[in-house]
Formats: sequence, structure tokens, C-alpha cells
Amino acid sequence: MSDPAPDPVPAGSTELAFWDARYEGKAIAAAAPDDPVLRAALAHFGDVRGLHVCDLGSGTGEFALAFLRAGARVTAIDQSEAATRRLSEIAAREGLEGLRVVHGDACRLGDWGPYDRVFGALILHHLEPFPTVVEALTRALAPGGKAFFHENNAGIGAPALWFRQHLAGRLWFPKHGDAQEHPLTPAELRLLRTALEVRVAFPELALFRLVSHYVFRDRCVPALFRWLDEVGYAWPPLRRYSYFQYLYVSVREP
Repeated sequence: MSDPAPDPVPAGSTELAFWDARYEGKAIAAAAPDDPVLRAALAHFGDVRGLHVCDLGSGTGEFALAFLRAGARVTAIDQSEAATRRLSEIAAREGLEGLRVVHGDACRLGDWGPYDRVFGALILHHLEPFPTVVEALTRALAPGGKAFFHENNAGIGAPALWFRQHLAGRLWFPKHGDAQEHPLTPAELRLLRTALEVRVAFPELALFRLVSHYVFRDRCVPALFRWLDEVGYAWPPLRRYSYFQYLYVSVREP
């Protein structure tokens, strides 16, 4: 079923127009069982059968559908009208019981909770003000609840962030996100830790391949840059400069 947003986002939002255009033509399918992000989340969540799982920033719902397939009740929340409309159409057409699709503000996730588990893939760094996000997430999680986030990482270093801010989307350098977003900062991570237990892991080193992608458009021996990442991952101090990270979150015991 589909819930309306209590306070719909203005239709003229440049950020929303970007994501609506991106999701309008995107295929809708459940994430594969061997998807590394899904596997990491389920390893943290445990058996989700019968649990209420929130897919925060669900997009076209690949992870929402995967959690539903694993036996959970799922609430999928996204601000993109195109994404939630298309996922709602799939749910209605296929008679997917246990899936609720919400076109609404992710900062108000608690309005449709509480949740036993909360999942997000590259969503936290979009949400502001971040203190409101942390408060909402803390209130939305049921006692004993857990959350898992696949996020980017502002700790990658100042030169990379300067490049992202000033050159991505200009000249021949590609840009894949909207104009308002920024990578999750160490300060935001510290704020999250004031309210919840958080363990950070770097599942891979995504550093040198960024040079290959953004500077050379993967046209200059990309295999070499992937190899440099694989070799660099073997040196633990370098891992914290990876552009991607997993956040394993748990409600603190009273």
C-alpha cells in the first residue's frame, strides 16, 4: 500500500527533479541474494522474518523488495515521486503483501515506525539538518533495533573533496549526485555515535579507481587502478581513505 507524505516536498525542487529524472526510467528488481551490500546488512540484521524493516531512501526499491523476499514487513520511504510511484505500481500489480511505500521526508521516518531494522544505501549524506536525522532515527528504532547504512566518506581527504566540489560536473569530469549533497563527514559520524552504537567497516578500498573514473573516464588501463585498490586494501591504515564505508548501528542497551 502507499501512504501520502504529510508534508510533500515542493515539486519545483531542483534536487528532486534530478532524482525523479534518474528513477523514471530505472529498472525495478529485487537486489540479488549475493549483492554485497544486502549480504552485509542481513549479516548485521539476522533473521528478518516477521520484523518491520524500513528502507530509507528506497529509490526504486531493490533492497525493499529483497527484504520483503526475506520475509520482513517493509516500509519503503523516498522523497522522489517517480520512485515511489513506480514501486507502488509494482506492488499493486504483483500483489506484494507486507510492502508499504511512502512518498515522504526521510527525516520523518518515525511517523511510519517503529522499526526493528532500518536500512539505507547512500542516503544519510543527503539528509539535513543532520541532528534532526539522528534524533529521528533514534526515536524510530524499536528497543533492540539495528540499522545498517552503506555510505560515502568525507574522510577520503581534502584534495578529493576539493575535486568533487569544484570540478565534478565541469569540463569532462562526470558528476553522479545532485548539487546539494556532500559525503558523510567525520563530525556527522561522531554525532550519530552520541545517540547510538556505531561500528564502521571499510569493505573495500575505493580510492585509486576514483582517479580512473573521474579523471580518465575509465579509458586508461582501469584494471591497473583496480589492482592498486586491491593492493592498498591490504594495508589497514589506507582503508580509512576509501570512498565507501559500512555503518553497523545498534540501539544502546539501557
